[in-house]
Amino acid sequence: MKGWRTSASDCTGNQIVVKYEFVSSEAFRCRLCNRRMQRRGSRQLSVVDTPYMQYDIELQIETPCLYCPHCSKYAVVRPQCIHPKRCMTLRLMGNIARLMQETSARLLSRLFRLSQSSILRADKDILTLLDEVRPICMDGRRALIIDEKYLGSDKKFVTCVIDGGTGEILWLKEGKGKASPDGFFRSLTPEQKEDIEVVSIDRGNAYLKALREHLPHVSISFDPFHIIKNVNDAVDEVRRELCKSLEKEEKKLVKGKLYLFLCGEENLSDDKREELDKILQINQPLQEAYLLKEKLRLVFQFSSFKKCATAFGDWIALAEASTLKPFNRLAKTLSKHAQQVLNFFRYRLTSGRIEGMNSMIARIQLKTRGLPSVDYLRLKLRQLTSPSFTRLF
Repeated sequence: MKGWRTSASDCTGNQIVVKYEFVSSEAFRCRLCNRRMQRRGSRQLSVVDTPYMQYDIELQIETPCLYCPHCSKYAVVRPQCIHPKRCMTLRLMGNIARLMQETSARLLSRLFRLSQSSILRADKDILTLLDEVRPICMDGRRALIIDEKYLGSDKKFVTCVIDGGTGEILWLKEGKGKASPDGFFRSLTPEQKEDIEVVSIDRGNAYLKALREHLPHVSISFDPFHIIKNVNDAVDEVRRELCKSLEKEEKKLVKGKLYLFLCGEENLSDDKREELDKILQINQPLQEAYLLKEKLRLVFQFSSFKKCATAFGDWIALAEASTLKPFNRLAKTLSKHAQQVLNFFRYRLTSGRIEGMNSMIARIQLKTRGLPSVDYLRLKLRQLTSPSFTRLF
């Protein structure tokens, strides 16, 4: 520790105590007026360091107290290797944050012989410090993905923005809808906004309005995952309406079999495919809905943009000519936003990276005994998705 030297050490039981005395002659200046501060005694600071084998390490550090007579402000000088607000070394906190990626706070509390709340505070504080040292850089971000996440009855929804190329989390705030990403867009400089070429969102109007207001020049791409979900909802609506008019015996064949209609044909076993064929043979509306759903799934599997656009136009025509009202409504909506749908085939940007965060969030909640705050979740997700952030440990 620069400015300190070891004055004594002692080993008692399972604890090693190392004492440091302040020996620096450096002239400290006030941060407000930049004038030289006066030394007004010192105080003893007890700091926890990483345990060594079965021994707990405690550092007893002499910290000088400084006073500025011009500003009437006091200050205490701490070594740079000590966290500015916690009585822990940065080495210990870095080890905790690194290990928290692999294990839980409960197990780390046994390893470091600290309480679980102390482990969680150390993890959050070191990540907050690193977030201040290495803030997110928005320069050169070409593609973004925006979606909302449901975190349960306590935290409700959060709006998430990630980089479409790297998957790095860029923004996470409570709430959903048009107003949620406003703070993110306002934080961007005009040059950073110009760098953005495409943004992938779901088919809702909330994010669409926000993008047209803040980023009118970008190409908007509708995520195919949400479009397929809309088609699945239309299939389910047809199935439920059909169940109301079926006889008791026929209703038994259809009721409780939604998974058969929503599952991809290639993923069905031979038994399930036979069961599905039997149902479709006696229910013409369900057969029509299922074929429309499968045709749209095939559209998103083409590699050529021209073939995709042609196949999508053909599907719109089929859905509009269908006798099924849910598909008529969906075709009308997709036809209205055809450009946003076709932008997927041009940029191949999906929300798969955001959907993959569901498992990350579940693991974080398990390791941290729940979710103390949304800001802590953002820091943990940044730790998992940003390579440059984790290299600072």
